[in-house]
Amino acid sequence: MKDVLVLGSGPAGYYAATLCAENGLEVTLVEQEELGGTGFRIGALPVKILLDCIKQNPFISYEDLLEDYRVKMIDVQNKLESDLKRAGVSLIFGEGHFIQRDAIKVRDEIIKAKNIIIATGSRPSDPFGAVYGKNILTHREAVFVDRLPKDIIILGANVEGIEFATLYSRFGVKVTVVEMVEDILPGNDCDLKQPVIDILKSFNVDFLTGEEVIKLAETDDNAVITLQSGKKLAAEKCLVCLSRELNIPGGAGNIGIEYDETGIAVDENYITSVPNVYAVGDVNGRCLMGSVAINQGISAALHILGKKSQIQNTGYEGLPRAIFTIPEIAGVGFQEWELKQKGIKYKMAKQQLAQTWRGISKGYTDGFIKVLADDED
Repeated sequence: MKDVLVLGSGPAGYYAATLCAENGLEVTLVEQEELGGTGFRIGALPVKILLDCIKQNPFISYEDLLEDYRVKMIDVQNKLESDLKRAGVSLIFGEGHFIQRDAIKVRDEIIKAKNIIIATGSRPSDPFGAVYGKNILTHREAVFVDRLPKDIIILGANVEGIEFATLYSRFGVKVTVVEMVEDILPGNDCDLKQPVIDILKSFNVDFLTGEEVIKLAETDDNAVITLQSGKKLAAEKCLVCLSRELNIPGGAGNIGIEYDETGIAVDENYITSVPNVYAVGDVNGRCLMGSVAINQGISAALHILGKKSQIQNTGYEGLPRAIFTIPEIAGVGFQEWELKQKGIKYKMAKQQLAQTWRGISKGYTDGFIKVLADDED
């Protein structure tokens, strides 16, 4: 019997598995696809790699960008594999499902473990019953498109949608972003997001807000969306950046793991309703961010090791946030809209980056740092 079995090799599973193994436990990691999951392999990190390359070389060709991306993603894959093997983690590829509280079946192999960590993440939802892969894309397909389309519709003006709008518009693709609410990058102060919106508009990005999509279909050459107003839009590709569904392992309910559409229920140590089974990362629905998944994976591993976690913060009020658009947006703590909503009095100070010594050395012409303090300083 293994000490620990981890399902999933995204940020949560990778950190949990390596930490347990480095501390002398016998660990097996089961991965259904390629190492890295959404965070490292087909989502967050790949998008950042592409956008960082553009920031470093704004005039790079798309062909050179793809070549740079291929090289870096090979490096990512190699690092994931070498780190896990160096730590002593055994790798098994295939889909795992529960057959007992301490046993997972992968194809014809049964693996038993004292502790099981579910780190299976999430996937794009499919609210329209569309078939992804040809003209209708998710982030999985969008991070590697051999040939750029002449135009693309992006459903969702959230962080994912706006980061992809930044990427495609830089290469002359006509981008239309469709958002159901009247807001772009919701949850961000206006002065933070307006520079991003203005630059996207200068790159010929159109925004349709307050428009609900009721149908998504495709022809041989195009993707076609139908709006509630009856209006139809067509483009060569459509990228869906909407809600996400959780990857609940098969058999989880049969062994008593409690979950619903919001995630697997866990306590402050990320233990599920089955005492030897943990759930970390997106799959518990607490906060769908890579940095949170890492935090949770480490915390679960430390609990298994009998060590106290110094990093656990189940409230996430102080969680840093970053949006890798051009320009980037980053911050920590409450924003002005939240303080106003809560009725908290505050003071604000702003410093233009161009007026800082670092800004002068880097040649910055725009951007700012904003500090919010309560009225007691």
